[in-house]
Amino acid sequence: MKNDFSVFRDPQDGGALTLFMGKLRNDRNGNTYPIIDGIPRFVFSSNYSDSFGFQWNKFRQTQLDSFTNTDITKTRLARCLNGHLDSISGKNVLEAGSGAGRFTEILLQNGALVHSFDFSNAVNANYFNNASNERLFLAQADIRNIPFEKHHYDYVICLGVIQHTPTPEDSIEFLYEMVKPGGLLIFDHYLFKIRNLLPPPFGSANILYRKVILLLPLKMRFAAIKFIVDCFFPIHWFLRKSLLMQRLLRRISPVHFYYPFLKLKSRQSYYDWALLDTHDSTTD
Repeated sequence: MKNDFSVFRDPQDGGALTLFMGKLRNDRNGNTYPIIDGIPRFVFSSNYSDSFGFQWNKFRQTQLDSFTNTDITKTRLARCLNGHLDSISGKNVLEAGSGAGRFTEILLQNGALVHSFDFSNAVNANYFNNASNERLFLAQADIRNIPFEKHHYDYVICLGVIQHTPTPEDSIEFLYEMVKPGGLLIFDHYLFKIRNLLPPPFGSANILYRKVILLLPLKMRFAAIKFIVDCFFPIHWFLRKSLLMQRLLRRISPVHFYYPFLKLKSRQSYYDWALLDTHDSTTD
């Protein structure tokens, strides 16, 4: 990241921001925004996405292709771009909901100029992973009040995020305002699956675990989830070559188990992804 904050805009009125006493200030209305650890902050540090912030800082490298030595993230992003990652080279890209920066890494590797933000302090993890690239501009901000120039981007990309926002339809509208004429808005959303709404034995066990875990104080949730994953993961692993047994096991286990769907390199990697995504699905 460059020490250049001229790309940011006041999310309240779109006004230009200048650096003043270590903060960004809108000279027109007096609004100020802190810069903490090199990242402009346009939201309160604590908000409804706290569990995501905890999650992505704890697992800040787990899903990076450069860390897993796979092309899982690259393949997913390429699919969303109709197989043409070269199309983003030299383009202005807005990334909404960056998490720890798994897609940020691929966007930068393929030559995009990336303006990225996340509502949670997961931006700290993204900064750790990608701040060495001068084509990255990063902020902590709300999808409902985006601190960048509207109608400016060749691509606005929002993957794995929309379903976690208060109103997905509104989120899509806010993102669309950022696309320049002729640009593209790219987002995804969970598929509707009836089993996710039905209790066991007809549906997934995840819905029941989620209800219980969300009753726990925030500081206790990860320990509870790790205990559950540590109990069930060895069973999932032992039965990993039987898809039928995996389907049956999901009736009592909330664990997200990706063998053989993701070509990870080791048992430990499958465990890490299971712990990460089980936390994600039960605490978001």
